[in-house]
Amino acid sequence: MKSALRTTVLAAIVAGLGVLGGLTGANAQDKVYNPADLMPVIPALEAWRSSPHADLSKEAFRHWDEEEDKLIPEVCSKCHSTTGYLEYLGADGSEPGVVTKQEIDPEHASGVTCMACHNKVAQTMTSVTFPSGDEAEVFTSDIRCMTCHGGRASTVQVNEKMEELGNPDPDSTPEDLGFINIHYRPAAATRFGGEVRGGYEYDGQEYAGYYFHDRDSQTCNDCHSPHTLEVKVAACTECHDEVDPANAESMRLVRSSKTDYDANGDMSEGIHAEIAVLHDQLFEAIMGYANSVVGKPVVFRGTNYPYFFYDTNENGEADDDEIAFPNRYLSWTPRLLKAAYNYNFVSKDPGGYTHNPYYQLQLTYDAIADLAEGGSGVEVMGERPDE
Repeated sequence: MKSALRTTVLAAIVAGLGVLGGLTGANAQDKVYNPADLMPVIPALEAWRSSPHADLSKEAFRHWDEEEDKLIPEVCSKCHSTTGYLEYLGADGSEPGVVTKQEIDPEHASGVTCMACHNKVAQTMTSVTFPSGDEAEVFTSDIRCMTCHGGRASTVQVNEKMEELGNPDPDSTPEDLGFINIHYRPAAATRFGGEVRGGYEYDGQEYAGYYFHDRDSQTCNDCHSPHTLEVKVAACTECHDEVDPANAESMRLVRSSKTDYDANGDMSEGIHAEIAVLHDQLFEAIMGYANSVVGKPVVFRGTNYPYFFYDTNENGEADDDEIAFPNRYLSWTPRLLKAAYNYNFVSKDPGGYTHNPYYQLQLTYDAIADLAEGGSGVEVMGERPDE
């Protein structure tokens, strides 16, 4: 009976479409309809399907598989699920800025789908609030990217933790001081720099604000495909002869400043190389301070949370048997935590050399200088950017 009813209804729909389309009489009878033809065409669907936002095998969607309920927690659901993002925006009719629902288990979740960005609320937003509480006005469509790529911590969270502990001596090791994580791909926090305080900014220092690349490269979508998320490398070749459109890594050769930030005497290398040298120097300072001041050697592996672990065999290498949560580094001093926060911040935005190179350089430079003051044995070199 139900099957017959469905057949009758489908026949009525097809007949109606035939009439609406001007197909009557013999023409309507000759026309063969495929139900799939009745579905609307979704622009950029295949591009989205090839992107990390749609890849449900990724850690971003599989992280909770081992949890007992397998649900994506409210605090994570905002950016790791479509329903959480819609609730955060208030696009589902709920209070904006709050997520109260856990996402369904990842086995049946849909990733970050079209409706996450293509809804009325997302398309009419004009401001985004960063973890620092700083609000940025944005009148371009890439504001939808910034909501989830602004990080999950800032100078504010680090300082609040210190205040909670009574502002302890910078070289003491308070028992309740744990690592504070910026989280992954904080590109928007890098781009806005000192305006939103995504990195740890030291007292008395000035930090670069919003990084204006050039007239034609102002938004996320100018440089990234909004659906595949791939970098539009060819667009860089219009201004930068050193960039090979077939090789994204060649973008690292670009630089516009003639200042030798890393003091190696080579001002022809790309700005990426300058950041990399100072970033490496920062980790040398972190290890030197952990060894000589704290007395607890540390190693880092950026793919394994919480990234910093005890160097149990003291060989200076992040060995596989050391990279385990029970061996996470717990001997933080306020000085060491601030430097480690900045080291991780730069690590988590590998495109920072295009998003805001001066901000990344300032964060690493200041962290090295502060650790040197604390006894790391590694002196800062080069020139701090004043942009």
